[in-house]
Amino acid sequence: MLSKGFLELARKLIATDTVSARGTLPASDVLTTLWEHAGLAVRRQVVDEVHVNLLGGPGGDAAGPGGVVLVTHLDTVPPGPRERWQSDPWTLTEREGFLYGLGVADVKLDALCKAEAARRVQGRKTSRPFWLLGTFGEEVGLRGARHFVASDLFREVAPAQVLCGEPSELQIISAHKGYAVVRCTIRDRKARPVGTEGPGVEQLEFAGKAAHSSTPHLGENAILKALAWVKSSGSAVVAAKGGSGTNVVPASCTVDVPAPREKGAPEPSGTKFLPTRAPQPNLWRGIATASALEELWQRILPAGTDARFDPPGAVGGLNVLSTSDGAVTIDLDARLLPDQDPDALVSRFKAEAVAWVQQLGQGELELEISVERNASGMALPPDSPLVKAVGQVLSRHGLDPTPRAKPTSTEAGVFARAGCEAIVIGPGRSTGNAHTPNERIEMAQLDKACDLYESLLLELCACT
Repeated sequence: MLSKGFLELARKLIATDTVSARGTLPASDVLTTLWEHAGLAVRRQVVDEVHVNLLGGPGGDAAGPGGVVLVTHLDTVPPGPRERWQSDPWTLTEREGFLYGLGVADVKLDALCKAEAARRVQGRKTSRPFWLLGTFGEEVGLRGARHFVASDLFREVAPAQVLCGEPSELQIISAHKGYAVVRCTIRDRKARPVGTEGPGVEQLEFAGKAAHSSTPHLGENAILKALAWVKSSGSAVVAAKGGSGTNVVPASCTVDVPAPREKGAPEPSGTKFLPTRAPQPNLWRGIATASALEELWQRILPAGTDARFDPPGAVGGLNVLSTSDGAVTIDLDARLLPDQDPDALVSRFKAEAVAWVQQLGQGELELEISVERNASGMALPPDSPLVKAVGQVLSRHGLDPTPRAKPTSTEAGVFARAGCEAIVIGPGRSTGNAHTPNERIEMAQLDKACDLYESLLLELCACT
């Protein structure tokens, strides 16, 4: 059973707003004291004042390279529509054996389990050192992990094995997909100004269902509904906005049109009237072009399946839409199998998108494409030393030792590319839970994770 002290720390950690854009500084402050109490020296890598990688160690009495690093990313996605939460996202709430809050499963409370394990093995003799690492910016391009492996600090630690915390229900994830994100900005140089005098502006609201973008079939994309309405109605558009992050299927999207509005399909889930504005460029052609680029992205996703993954093939989607100063901007993401090349996908998309827009727009449409994320997949053989050792520990705890694959991209890929053996393991459920309102984790699994991490440190570092 989780102690009162653990729950109090969990309450403090969830109360820290660590949405990726706002940084991980408050969470690192909470963990610093905790890690020091576990006998770990703490060092910080600070980027732009608020983005912090927190390294604690070495644990044990061994020194030198070849140790073990246990990683937890401390940032979260935004909470999404607050009205869809039954309680405040930053207030830890306990109900019927579960804890609710933003980051309880993905993945801040994992850091507390690892700190508890480090406390329990404090003072034990080890054959090699271990370290705890809390990273920033995982949800926006694995930025903290990338920063760490490119640093002198990583070369000093020189780990041989890395366990990355993600909600896996304490199962080994030995393979995961790659991840690519491109941002497209479309500008129609011949867009005509649209007046909104008279009735003003009608804001159309389209509702969907949030889900992690690695499993888009579990969600309902509100932006695609909005784009379908725009193309169907032919109505002038003065603004549009949808999505909370590139890795979240958008649950809502709004489209602002001059009133009275045209009819289109599907019909919006809600409407409201806004005050009149100064004349705005008509964004219809830019939004229709964005829809066509989404169709192109879907068409060129690599073929092939791998039964280890669910879904078994590459998936992608348009998860962010915004307009500003007459431009339409969209984010497209793709989850690729480990043997599929994200560089090849991005290069093909750029070439075909630019050629298509030039032909369609006849010089009137401008298109800018930037690559926001590009991470390769990862696959560790089942007979690797790390997978075998962790599997043995899981078996002793009555847990399933079978290696599995994860449809998302994780920090394990960054460490694998840097030459480490790396896996993903952590408490909590990902599918249908991470990146959704009312994120939750079973308290009993957190308790089990503390015991498991203690055993993993004893096994991997040969503690006596």
